[in-house]
Amino acid sequence: MPLSTPFRSKRSSGVFHGDLMEQADLSISSEAEDDGSRQNDAPRRNGEYNDIQHNLLSDRTFLDIHGCISRLAHYHGIDCKLSGSVYVVSEIEGALPLIHGVRGCAFHQRLSPRKLYSPVYTIACTNLVEEDIIYGGEEKLRRGIYDAYNRSRPELIAVLPTCISGLMGEDVLSIIKDVKDDIPCDLVFVPSEGFAHRDHDSIDSIMQYVATSWKNTSQQFDFKGCGQVDMLAALAEQLMEEQDVIENSVNLESNGRYTYGFNLELQEVGRILGQMGVSINAVLPTTTVERIRQAPAARLNIARSRTDKWAAHMKDKFGTDHIKKWPHNSGIDGTARFLQDVGSRLGLDGEAEAVIDVEKKRAAEDLAKIRQTLSGHSFAILSQNLIFNPHRMKVYLNDLMLPIKYICIDSLVLNRLKVSQETRDMMMKNMYGIFDEMTPDFQVLIDPSAEELHKVSKEVNYILGEFITSPIHEKVSEIPVLDTSLLCNLLYRTSFSIIVELGSHLVQKINRPQIKDRRLIVSRLKYNSPYYPMLDDPRISSSISMWHGIWRATPSGGC
Repeated sequence: MPLSTPFRSKRSSGVFHGDLMEQADLSISSEAEDDGSRQNDAPRRNGEYNDIQHNLLSDRTFLDIHGCISRLAHYHGIDCKLSGSVYVVSEIEGALPLIHGVRGCAFHQRLSPRKLYSPVYTIACTNLVEEDIIYGGEEKLRRGIYDAYNRSRPELIAVLPTCISGLMGEDVLSIIKDVKDDIPCDLVFVPSEGFAHRDHDSIDSIMQYVATSWKNTSQQFDFKGCGQVDMLAALAEQLMEEQDVIENSVNLESNGRYTYGFNLELQEVGRILGQMGVSINAVLPTTTVERIRQAPAARLNIARSRTDKWAAHMKDKFGTDHIKKWPHNSGIDGTARFLQDVGSRLGLDGEAEAVIDVEKKRAAEDLAKIRQTLSGHSFAILSQNLIFNPHRMKVYLNDLMLPIKYICIDSLVLNRLKVSQETRDMMMKNMYGIFDEMTPDFQVLIDPSAEELHKVSKEVNYILGEFITSPIHEKVSEIPVLDTSLLCNLLYRTSFSIIVELGSHLVQKINRPQIKDRRLIVSRLKYNSPYYPMLDDPRISSSISMWHGIWRATPSGGC
């Protein structure tokens, strides 16, 4: 059975209790030291970076290079349920993914779209071949489990079936039950077959849920077929055990930590919770196997990813209350409401209010000068992201108080996602409803042409552009476009200091001398809309169309 290099533990648990909270550094893994995302405690002196800038600089060093590639890889390449399951297992110290399938699956799943620059080197595989497919591979799985343990001595083996073993009808659960008493480590089974991944056409119902959740947070949505979701749920169902509850303690979900600004958000939330008298029981799943087993000791779970299925299961099985981070839990007011809600769930309303008031006052003081600088300019915003979360505009308008004249929305991304016209209309209606609540003094343009963008650019001082500024660069070179492709990830962070840092970044970009008459080679290329930054090449377009058709099993895809 092929197995990669011997198992090496690289992570610390990143979890803290009680009085240790004050000394805790919530950089959640020692692996983060390797990718440069650990906090630098030195204040900024003589041009050095403070802790916030240090984190964001290291995030930019790694995530800016791979961020766009990660999205494209997930859309057009590594888009399998198995990929999400492997990613979650790779976050757990002492855990080993065992892929029950052909070795090609194990090889390709080393590269997760969640962290392209940090491949999953330690993966075991049963290496099914043609003979196994004909006669069955259950005995090979049995031997594979023994061999995986003997080679690596993991604390947890996650058995992950693939499409081929799923189609063969392998009874994986029976094999696990047979060997469980013989293997001195935990075994977890997750249905991770690629064909069990949600159909891409389900994005339409997901978008309806997203648009509804902008205001209605009582509606729940089951992201069926997501590898990350099902892996987390499997840990809650098969690994966690009943514990004595630690008062005023929480579990924090860490899914998405390989995104710009995440470590900062986690550190700040942990620091503020500590000041409120709340301890961190576990950071899930980025912790040890034992700490995951003890997760039910927390009084409250804080879920922050696309679904809280794992937290809902803990509620049913252990009675652990949970709270979910919603699209509106960002910006100064949104962050304050979220932290106040956490305090209320734990019966710490007064403590939470006192701490939050101090944080808001500090943020207001830091933002005063930033707002003064930004108020002397006019702006237009080019965005794809606002159509998925219009609450981000509140950061620009209410927190930074930007004088915005135009918002240009690129909805062509919905074409690629195959969103129905009915859902689009609902998303647009709800988006305009959110904008109206802000009493806006700006004009909204949906899918403006290059000529319209050029006209808009002449009426403002700066354009804040996310991914889609190429048409402007191609049209004219002197337009001052401030690239916010990476900074836009800070708009939805639940953090006071990150909003201040976002404003500081914009001020720095404005004060930086602009290079006139710049014609970058990359701006001279012809791009494929709505698949920017893919090139407008018929071979690329045909490939995209073919793979989309195959995935959806449409006649045009040849299935």
